[in-house]
Amino acid sequence: MRAARVISCLLLLLPLSAGAWNAAGHAAVAAIATPLLTPQAAAQVRQLLADDLDRHGRPSRRTQLVEIASWADEIRDEAVKTDPAAFRGWHVRRNPVCSEALGACPDGHCVDQLLISQTAILADRTQSPRARNEALKWVVHLLGDLHMPLHAGVNSNGGNARVELAGYARPGRLSLHEAWDGPLLDAALAGWERVPGAAAPVPLTPDAPTQWMRETRALALEAVYRPLPGFACEARLAEPIRLDQAYREASVAVIRQQLERAGQRLAAVLNQSLR
Repeated sequence: MRAARVISCLLLLLPLSAGAWNAAGHAAVAAIATPLLTPQAAAQVRQLLADDLDRHGRPSRRTQLVEIASWADEIRDEAVKTDPAAFRGWHVRRNPVCSEALGACPDGHCVDQLLISQTAILADRTQSPRARNEALKWVVHLLGDLHMPLHAGVNSNGGNARVELAGYARPGRLSLHEAWDGPLLDAALAGWERVPGAAAPVPLTPDAPTQWMRETRALALEAVYRPLPGFACEARLAEPIRLDQAYREASVAVIRQQLERAGQRLAAVLNQSLR
């Protein structure tokens, strides 16, 4: 079965989530990474997921990366029922797109720093099996988040700006962030005939996640914000912002590129951490 069909079949089994990329996007990253794992890494993934627990602490029966790719969103959605601030900021870093400065990261709770710390836990054989199991799930999810442009770069009215998206039939409020998380991502996944190949070389330095985040921040400026009508750095744009068909088509290519990068890099991180 062709890789594109494998991904499509897996995604049909998954519910959508409101997280960065929806659940289908996170599953796509995991599906791209899975065949690129070394035998050693694949065996450890199976071992770490053998006794996996769901958001309620019950056996999940999930044994594949695509099945646990949105666990981090699931536990957040459960936690905010009692604590609205639970996991706030963990999936993003509010880096201004028109500056080299990085956004705040309180107590290391932002996407790139958490990816670094959770990768260290995953690679540490002295950690408990449960700690490494949860670290694996964080790593899979955060690699996806890190490559979502609006999770790495923001502007003045930024991701909360109200937009009208060409070809989007559902009425009601849609933010720029929601457009990239949902309908634009769905358009990128629909009919994607990706050609599988060997793993691309991925340099893994200690600060690689931060460098990838900077790369994504630059992409946010060039592909998300700069094409917006009337865009200027730090300017608040008049709403609703019209995202025309040309914007939609350009975003599809960017999203596919980012999913591919995330999958390749996820495989590299897991292969190094689970040797």
